[in-house]
Amino acid sequence: MNEDTAREDIAFIRRTIEQGRRIAGAWSPDMLVWGIAIAIGYFGTYARVRGWWTLDPNWLWVACIVLPWLYSLRRVWRPLLAGQSEAPQRALTSPLTMVWFACGIFLTILAFAAILAGERATWGSAVTAGVMGIGFFVSSSLCNLAWMRWVAIAWWVGELAMIVWHGAESLLLMAALMLMLLALPGFVLMRRRGAA
Repeated sequence: MNEDTAREDIAFIRRTIEQGRRIAGAWSPDMLVWGIAIAIGYFGTYARVRGWWTLDPNWLWVACIVLPWLYSLRRVWRPLLAGQSEAPQRALTSPLTMVWFACGIFLTILAFAAILAGERATWGSAVTAGVMGIGFFVSSSLCNLAWMRWVAIAWWVGELAMIVWHGAESLLLMAALMLMLLALPGFVLMRRRGAA
């Protein structure tokens, strides 16, 4: 490997990390919206299990999944409505965006499969926590933000807790994980982006 190739590789890595940080900051409101919405779904399900309200939690979950998707896909549908056909492709081309997009698609399919099957098993929460850990772990490398690795580890600890703990209170734990390990990192990234 010659010196020019090494410089090009270093420049590529630097550009990728800068792009990752910029994209993480740009998508931080989405993390906040998703964290709050999914926490509401878990709180609502817990309230139904405890008999505090009679609303079918499946309808709540549909709203808590569809509305954040509409918010997150605004970068795709807004330019389409304005007649800019290339803009949606640019919005979904970064590795960081694709990681989270793939995680979101997988978790959405899992959630709707559970709704349609009438499942209330805690394994879905364990899988969700594991996938969130993967998303944050990969993001920490793409953004070169070491603190995201700790968030990933916390998600994996939460995954273990979901495997072990099967009571109704596991719904509250998962809601807390969504607020602390998704909404809060989104808020932190938003603040850092605003400060920059």
